[in-house]
Amino acid sequence: MNYEEQKSFLKRQRWRLVPSVAGCAVLLALAIAGPQNIAESVLADALAVALAWVAYYLPQYLGLDADPWRRLYWLSRARWVALFLFAIASLLAGAKFALAATVLAALLHLSVLRILLKLERQDLRDPIPVRLTVLALLYGASDFALLWLARRGRVSPLFLSELLLCFVFFFAVIVRPRLAVLAAVFGAAASCLAFFLTAATAGEVHRVADTVNAPGSVGAVEIGELVCVITSVAVFLWTTSTIYLLIKANQHNLANYDDLLENLQQFLGESREAVANILLMSVPMLADNWRRAQPQGQEAVATWYSANARLYLLANCQHHLLYRHMMYTFSLLNIGRGRVLDYGGGNGDFSRALARRGFETTYLDVPGDAARYVKWRAEKEGLPLKVVLDKNALEGPYDVIFCLDVVEHLVDLPPVFEHFRKLLKPGGKLLATYYNGITSSAPMHIDPGYDAKDFLLSHGFRDVKSTVVSLFSPELMQKNHFMILEKEDA
Repeated sequence: MNYEEQKSFLKRQRWRLVPSVAGCAVLLALAIAGPQNIAESVLADALAVALAWVAYYLPQYLGLDADPWRRLYWLSRARWVALFLFAIASLLAGAKFALAATVLAALLHLSVLRILLKLERQDLRDPIPVRLTVLALLYGASDFALLWLARRGRVSPLFLSELLLCFVFFFAVIVRPRLAVLAAVFGAAASCLAFFLTAATAGEVHRVADTVNAPGSVGAVEIGELVCVITSVAVFLWTTSTIYLLIKANQHNLANYDDLLENLQQFLGESREAVANILLMSVPMLADNWRRAQPQGQEAVATWYSANARLYLLANCQHHLLYRHMMYTFSLLNIGRGRVLDYGGGNGDFSRALARRGFETTYLDVPGDAARYVKWRAEKEGLPLKVVLDKNALEGPYDVIFCLDVVEHLVDLPPVFEHFRKLLKPGGKLLATYYNGITSSAPMHIDPGYDAKDFLLSHGFRDVKSTVVSLFSPELMQKNHFMILEKEDA
């Protein structure tokens, strides 16, 4: 993983976001200036803002991932939110048929969740299963029926156009389009549907004008038609841009994935199929191995990690493909300086990124495939990275020690923390995560029985997180179990 390349890609994604933001700005302006009642206006305003966030965050969050089914878990929850908003809008408009149809759509979603969430994991390069395509079409048909009934029930056409964008995005998340031209196809289809939804408003204005025959009726007709066109253009902009962002994220993720598999193939001497299968199953297999072994004591835990080093390596590799992990890593890299120690460095992506930035970097982890892989990659890339397998062989002092997702895997913490204090320069920084509870995928988290941060604060460290991490590094600010401590002067 080359984090500079990832950063460059995400910077391009920000520029590609401009049409989506422009579309949301138009929808927001129409919601504020529209004739709908206050409740409908607030609902439309909030959804327009939410759609801007969707375009900014979700294409990367759902596209940059090693597990193609993770997005389906997100979809299973997101549809409930969309149906809830649809029900609220129908209730406010008194659209009884639309409200009843929402209940039926919810029952449909509930009945197919088993299909949605029980599909077998597969290689990212594998085609989308036919069952998923059929499911996407089924959802699309039910969503169109909902929008049509709501429009007949006089639900705000602008709000329906915004909900249409949610449904189109849901469809794209399921089918995972890979060709850039499909973004325009999605945009054109959504724009036509939005025109259909809002054209009814212009038609109603026409009928009122013909009946009343008032002097101002012609202006009202023109305004209604103009709103219809503007809404359709805004829908086209948002859909085309957001689906394009999703497609580019999928393409970039496949490139990252292929590069990872190629390196793992060369290192492990296994076929692509074998590496891909182990990569997908590494996290649950690692968890199952821990539950069976139940190692007790620091020596037994270290031995277990060495014995499971290959699964440990692959589980780390999979995790590092995630968008959120990339953003987290960018923030961490900005804090590195001078001589750096990556304690428990896993697959070494972070250590190599530090070395690539010119820091004098040392990697430490248990003996096994992970450490050998790091050394192999560093030599292959010509990086001056020092690989150490015994903490007693570390040569301080260091300016910064990173101990990321490691503390919760250690049994006896005080000697490790004391070692950190000795290895750091006065004023040196320790950046570490600490115990955050056991999960189904990580039963190997070990509760030390006390708060690691409080322990360190009473043993020669002070908390400097608020001064080091700015509001512009939300990935670090949001991690409750992440600390930045500074060694107090001797």
